[in-house]
Amino acid sequence: MARQTRFDFGDVETWLGNISSATAEKAAEEITRQLKIRGPYWTGEFEGGWEVALGDTQIPAIEQRRSKEFPADIIKKGPQTRQITPLKAGSDFPEIPKGTAEPKYTIDNRMAYRDIAKDLVPASLDGRYRGDFPRATAKKDWYTTYIQGGGLATTLALATNRVSKDPQIKNYRGKVSK
Repeated sequence: MARQTRFDFGDVETWLGNISSATAEKAAEEITRQLKIRGPYWTGEFEGGWEVALGDTQIPAIEQRRSKEFPADIIKKGPQTRQITPLKAGSDFPEIPKGTAEPKYTIDNRMAYRDIAKDLVPASLDGRYRGDFPRATAKKDWYTTYIQGGGLATTLALATNRVSKDPQIKNYRGKVSK
């Protein structure tokens, strides 16, 4: 019977786990920021509804509009000035425990109308774009374009590049703390 040999890479495995965790945290921050910038911003509620959760989980779409005004009144007022509130690991969402082999985050919006705001509901089924829509604060199909059109890949590459320049990551000399 063949004997299995397990190699112990010790500090190197810990260091690689730390790189994965730091990269996932930076990527989650940057992706959420891009979604907030590219997405619709009329009252700021949708922008404020983005959430980052640790692990592979569902973020429920349960938050209703906070504004007591009728949507027609909100539209008549016009879009509010865009103010992006970035989310940071450790304060706005949990950090990944250091050394985690496969770090994962889930990013989604808590607003009940999120599928409409993301243009995932076709206009024919009461989506965001119905005919000529001059009041739009986000381009049509902004979410799908970001995810599939190269924006997400660019954000991930930039986040990875930023993490790789971190002195704690770049200057590995052994004896990494977990």
